[in-house]
Amino acid sequence: MSRNPIYIKLINSGRWKKLRADKLTANPICQECEAKGLSTPATEVHHLTEVESVPTANAMEQLMFDYTNLESVCHSCHSDIHQEKFSHSKEAIQANNRRATERFADKFL
Repeated sequence: MSRNPIYIKLINSGRWKKLRADKLTANPICQECEAKGLSTPATEVHHLTEVESVPTANAMEQLMFDYTNLESVCHSCHSDIHQEKFSHSKEAIQANNRRATERFADKFL
């Protein structure tokens, strides 16, 4: 889970919870499994473009709530996606920290 306070605020919002529920209702089968000819219930919603990949809070909010940026997935596929993207790697964490520093500098300096 992210340590980014903006991301945490967005992911815990009522707006996100409703959008997530809407996506799972519209696509109750894991879209990754379905592409492989399998039928697995979707339990999670994945952002195709990572919310933290952009430098500003406004851009993060746009990605968070963009319905076309969402994919219904099962837990296994969601874990695989993040592992393949190395989204929890040292490099990804450093990139997130760099963006956080840039946001801070833009806001306060």
